[in-house]
Amino acid sequence: MGIEEAIIQELKAQAMREGRNTGIQKGLKEGLEKGKWQKTRLFIFRADRKGMSVADIAELVDLPEEEVEALIQEVRLNPPEEH
Repeated sequence: MGIEEAIIQELKAQAMREGRNTGIQKGLKEGLEKGKWQKTRLFIFRADRKGMSVADIAELVDLPEEEVEALIQEVRLNPPEEH
């Protein structure tokens, strides 16, 4: 194998490592966001079940009331799993 081939192979290996690291970072970020969203849905479900107002829930989760109202309807139809 010549020096050019060795350089090309090393560059390919480096690109693969960088791609894998980028994929891992993206996966971690998406996983954390999904977990946060599931936690928010669970909170909204529990708060609604306890009779909290939409305005209070919206303030606590920092979302617009319209979005919270839609999420309440969603979690009433499809409750999140409670652990």
